[in-house]
Amino acid sequence: MDARADKDRLRAELKARRMALTPRELQVAGDTAARLVTQLPEWKQAKTVCLYASFGGELPTDALMLLALLEGKRLLLPRVTNKTSLVLHEVTDLAALQPSRLGIREPKPTAPVATLADAGLILVPGLGFDGAGRRLGFGGGFYDRLLAKPPRKTFLLGHAHAFQLVSRLPDEPHDIKVKAVATPQGVIRCRVR
Repeated sequence: MDARADKDRLRAELKARRMALTPRELQVAGDTAARLVTQLPEWKQAKTVCLYASFGGELPTDALMLLALLEGKRLLLPRVTNKTSLVLHEVTDLAALQPSRLGIREPKPTAPVATLADAGLILVPGLGFDGAGRRLGFGGGFYDRLLAKPPRKTFLLGHAHAFQLVSRLPDEPHDIKVKAVATPQGVIRCRVR
């Protein structure tokens, strides 16, 4: 079987498990993971963080976004600009987020545009991760393109439920790798080569 077919099978399995979680399970998991992330030295050192608004069974990010603002960090969030690209915007008020055509909360197009250049930490969503930092996204390549050349000092942190950690993911040359994965059960440092 090839990498693409393996990825498609894993995507279906992991997405189904995520969607089976109750709202209460999601809330507890998100709050727990947020506490763990904010204890990381990379979070504490970052003056600017790039997060995302969770959607569809993803490990919730609301607590983490709020904590970033309360701690005085510069908060960047992505917005889909067309079918293949993300643009980053600075966000100072979570109430100003609006639903995209897919229902994902995003900054308004009028919010200040930002770049990854100053981001000390980037929270990376995914359907699956492994111990080598490989990431299984949704298949659109949005984050692979956004993070193709992240600033060297930037800490790429995967964010997922514990069951989304798998022994090994198939990878392709364009796939990005994270340096660690935060789950409600703990933070796993990856063996990135």
